[in-house]
Amino acid sequence: MAQSDPRIPNLQNTYTPLGLPLSGIYKRSYAHVTIKDRLPVILTKIVDTFCQNKSKIINTYSEDAEKDIKEIIGFISQLKNEIVTNKPLKPLHLNTAVTNDAEEWNKYLEHRTHIEGGIPTWFNTTWLYCECYMYRALAQEIALTNTIHTYDPFEYSKQTDFIDSIDAMDLIALYLKDIICNKEYNKENSKNDFLKLLKLSLWGNRHDLSATAGAPSSQTGNPLMIVESLNQNIVVNDSELVWNIINKQINKNNDIHMVLDNAGYELFTDLCLAAFLVTIIPTTKITFHVKLYPWYVSDTTVRDFLWTLDHMSKLNHHPNMQLLGKMFNNLIDNETWCIKEEPYWTGPYDFTQMKEKERNIYAQFSDAKLVIFKGDLNYRKLLGDVNFEYNTSFAAALGNFQPTNILSLRTIKSDICVGLLNDTAEFFENHKDKLSTGEYGLIQAALFKK
Repeated sequence: MAQSDPRIPNLQNTYTPLGLPLSGIYKRSYAHVTIKDRLPVILTKIVDTFCQNKSKIINTYSEDAEKDIKEIIGFISQLKNEIVTNKPLKPLHLNTAVTNDAEEWNKYLEHRTHIEGGIPTWFNTTWLYCECYMYRALAQEIALTNTIHTYDPFEYSKQTDFIDSIDAMDLIALYLKDIICNKEYNKENSKNDFLKLLKLSLWGNRHDLSATAGAPSSQTGNPLMIVESLNQNIVVNDSELVWNIINKQINKNNDIHMVLDNAGYELFTDLCLAAFLVTIIPTTKITFHVKLYPWYVSDTTVRDFLWTLDHMSKLNHHPNMQLLGKMFNNLIDNETWCIKEEPYWTGPYDFTQMKEKERNIYAQFSDAKLVIFKGDLNYRKLLGDVNFEYNTSFAAALGNFQPTNILSLRTIKSDICVGLLNDTAEFFENHKDKLSTGEYGLIQAALFKK
């Protein structure tokens, strides 16, 4: 049923129809709520960050930063107005001195214009595209400034999430230290320890500052106990399948890739899982894929990753965290761990297009034992952000994205979900609002490795 709104042509008072990409044009969808409410709030908080930290930024970068701050605030204010009034998306500003993928984004805008029969507008285009465009446009404007082109407006929030969660992380650090430092570790326990660390990494994904529109979300309590209390909230649990993949020796290599999501507490849980994996299977090398730009408020960049290890190494009052920090740094130094930042993760394409658009990454994945995708945005990109039937198999929904064995660890924070049993599918069909709360999780795997 169409609803009248002169700013949003053809607004539908429905949820997203099956088989179509998520879009703000469907008024009952989380996409609509995000574009209408959450994105403007996030932009407002970025302006607040610039205003509150103006003196500190000027002291760090130079007095000339004041002019750049003013221009960025003006850009953000205009962008927010364009979102709420459903204006057309604009090409990213270009500068010959800054070479990045902005031209590729502008080509994609031309492509979407051709597909949609007109310039895409915020509510009428696909949610995945316009939401990613917002963060990419912001990153471009900051990159083009003379003085603050390296500034991350989300850095303080990410670091605060980590610092405020240290007591909870220290309990995990003690647990992990007792495993990886124990020369008499009983490998018969490795499966149970793997499942525990896998669930810690899954529920760490609740720490998503874009989902909370930038509101703090520090971890409290004992995570080792909390995750066990959440077992009934894992609506797809392929952990046994994943353990069989992990535990299987592959002649060619045992490499694992992890496409990261949030910094802070979630990144710590990811690093603990990775440290355990290289402990029980010493031939394993792990590659972490991070974002090239500040992204979705709390997504991990190289700077976030290195800050985390450095900060852990200096925690004199938390010796277990400090020990792990030094161990993690050693894993980087001896190249057991590798960090990569590629523009594809902040580009305009989903993963169904990777085989065509980014052959190098697809080839890396094809040579690996397993690729772990963290979080909701990566899940959306794996599925092309299409609203499949809930009982569609995960492998089928991945389409031709089949480089190797795939694992998604995701707390559900958007409208799409596949691989559900009939009773679970019926539950979400009747409680669609539960798909965006983050209270349910997926440990979901698809086997493609021959």
